[in-house]
Amino acid sequence: MAIRKLPGWTMSFAIAAAAMLPLSSCGMAGAQNANLTRDRAMKSGVHDMLEEIYSSPKPVRFEQLDVSAIVVKHIPLGTEKAAVADSFKSSPSSKIIEDSADKLVVRDNKGQAMLDPDARSVVMTFSFDASGKLAKVAAVHLKNQ
Repeated sequence: MAIRKLPGWTMSFAIAAAAMLPLSSCGMAGAQNANLTRDRAMKSGVHDMLEEIYSSPKPVRFEQLDVSAIVVKHIPLGTEKAAVADSFKSSPSSKIIEDSADKLVVRDNKGQAMLDPDARSVVMTFSFDASGKLAKVAAVHLKNQ
């Protein structure tokens, strides 16, 4: 097999083109993996997320515990607003209390304060970017008074 000598600029171009091929496929694989992770987390529903929150340390008196990390683990950033809203519609204890173009506020109650000594709530505020994707989550776990 004979090796042909290519001019310098042709060889540089060939090397650059070959180097770019794997990078573009890696970018696509990363996006696909992110979508699979998001879909897997959303399929588990909010039931698993709420169970994890309610099994975490309990707030005392007027204390509010930040549980945003747990919520983001189950509802990843970049999720469509409609998917977030739909996931709470199937939860009997959750109620959407504010729904605007860039914000969704959901409250989940576990028990009623007058009847249950362990009545607690989770208030979750989801902020969305201009394209309707989840950009920020603020969630607190509090004791019902």
